[in-house]
Amino acid sequence: MRDSGAIRSTPPSPPALWFLPLRRWLASARRVTEWFAKPPVARIALIAVALWALGQLVAISGVGAETSGDATTTLVVAAVVTLAALISSVAGFAFAALAGSAFAYLGFDAVSTVHTIVLCSTAIQLYAVWKIRAAIRWISLWPMLTAGAATVPFGVWMLLHVDDSVYPVALGVFLTAYGCYAVLRRDSWVVRGSAWRDAVAGALGGLAGGMAGLPGSFVTVWCSMRGWDKLRQRAVYQPFILLMQIATLACLRWQTSIKMQEDGLCFVPFALLGGIAGFALFQRLTHRQFHAAVSALLMASGIGLLSRAL
Repeated sequence: MRDSGAIRSTPPSPPALWFLPLRRWLASARRVTEWFAKPPVARIALIAVALWALGQLVAISGVGAETSGDATTTLVVAAVVTLAALISSVAGFAFAALAGSAFAYLGFDAVSTVHTIVLCSTAIQLYAVWKIRAAIRWISLWPMLTAGAATVPFGVWMLLHVDDSVYPVALGVFLTAYGCYAVLRRDSWVVRGSAWRDAVAGALGGLAGGMAGLPGSFVTVWCSMRGWDKLRQRAVYQPFILLMQIATLACLRWQTSIKMQEDGLCFVPFALLGGIAGFALFQRLTHRQFHAAVSALLMASGIGLLSRAL
């Protein structure tokens, strides 16, 4: 007679077995991030970043004794990176547009500008993604991430081989126009999403990321059209920007002779300090204030691209 009360254990399916190592790794990573989130550890990390920035300032001052012009330019770039990181981290994007506009006036070439911007932006996004890690749903992001990763190499190729006075104008006009529309819009227009629409937004974002270091442009617009709250929006476009910046760095290294040199890494602590301060401001924003900040930064991104191209 079969015992109806007995509980039989069924072996996990092959997909479940495949996910077991990933789940264990995620659990370990969660424990590590929770340890870093403790107040004493967070304060120590902030002090370490501040000391890193102070050390870079001392190094710049030492160089200034021999080459005052180079030292002054480096100090200006450090100030630009800090301010751009502070402003952009309020909404989580537009660092490339804000910093890139200033770099253009300083006479940096396009490839070096994108390389420095992507390095600093990657550091900022790493911090932001870590802060909002609990709200990120990685499984639902795969169409957007896959499409973006597929178009980043083509965007980098366009950066290296196509006249850079053409595509920034079109992208700048679009972002400026949409930012103005978002500011003036009074109704709560919400667009329904789908995997295909996510993929289109991701593909356009990857292309813009490779061309101008602006992967968050189209994805941010798409998230603002969904009617989500501020945390859910950032939980989508923040990890997207991070992974596209890493892909852009890899493509730049593959398609050019650019290496991870000190002249790019020395600005990372300034970007982190600005990013930490900007994220602290983000946490105090209401949904309406966040919407206004996103719209303003979209306009700033478009105007910044236009100023670099014209």
